[in-house]
Amino acid sequence: MSSATITDVAQRVGVSVATVSRYLSGFNVRQRDEIENAIHELNYRPSAAARNLKSGRTATVAIVVPDISNPFFAAIASGAEAAAGPDYMVLLVNSGAVREREEKILGQLFGRVDGVILSPLQEDNEGPSFFSKYGLPIVFVDRITADADKFDSVLVDNVKGARLATEHLIALGHEKIAIITGPLHTTPGRLRAEGYTSTLKREKIALQKRYLIESDFTREGGYASMVKLLEDPIPPTAVITGNNLMSIGALEALKEKQIRIPEDISIIGFDDLEFPTLIEPGLTAIFRPWHEQGAEAMRALLARIAAQAAHTELSPQHHMVDVHLIERGSCAPPKGLPARSKG
Repeated sequence: MSSATITDVAQRVGVSVATVSRYLSGFNVRQRDEIENAIHELNYRPSAAARNLKSGRTATVAIVVPDISNPFFAAIASGAEAAAGPDYMVLLVNSGAVREREEKILGQLFGRVDGVILSPLQEDNEGPSFFSKYGLPIVFVDRITADADKFDSVLVDNVKGARLATEHLIALGHEKIAIITGPLHTTPGRLRAEGYTSTLKREKIALQKRYLIESDFTREGGYASMVKLLEDPIPPTAVITGNNLMSIGALEALKEKQIRIPEDISIIGFDDLEFPTLIEPGLTAIFRPWHEQGAEAMRALLARIAAQAAHTELSPQHHMVDVHLIERGSCAPPKGLPARSKG
């Protein structure tokens, strides 16, 4: 590896370091040929920063998430980083689920990164102008905004996941089925609730509104929501939890109340826990490939960055990641009732 520096190149040509730097930045300088020859003769290798300055690229992308402590977002970042390859550095930034902080972060990232993978906090009609004003290539992951047709996105099949969970419980004979969703103004909260309610309707099971609990995707929210369901005069016989953190909180509430799984209540989690078999019985769950979702988001972002650099049009791309049900021991027919016939 060459040990030559930019100073060595400048001294060989007889110009200032600033002149060599200007050449490396893409500017026209009178001594261009001499600088090129010196770089070749000295086998000078410009730093990554210099190369990026010349191309107008930073070789850095950012992933902005609302809750860095959530294992889902950590897995998204891991998958994205693996797909970025050796030529890109990946920054993981936590917005803390605060809109003002998210806006400040995007403003600070402008000019410092080539693009952003974002799980946005704002999905209503204010979202479009908010995101569009930065001019950064943005790929939404796990969320979409009101102008989704203008941005690339990578979503999981939330409706299918909730449908598979609800169908599984109905097949076991449950009709008093509750769901603990995330905020209904978010894409996953809304679509998982939709999958649940539409399946009940199709199976001609009346929706009990008190069984649809809107929570906040946190452990504490899952705990409080499960306690509320258990205190209902007619508690549900089965519960679907809307994400991994709420599953943990709900399981804590069941343990505290000495409610047996699956003898007293059945439970299905949306998102597989990191160590599901360490729980007794193992948690039946809707599995989605977190790492692949992050990798798909990175591939979409790199394609968008490349298209922007080449000044070519690329229509927004929308990707859907599939899900499936993993059966373990946390579900059984309700007390005194046989499972429904699948015929």
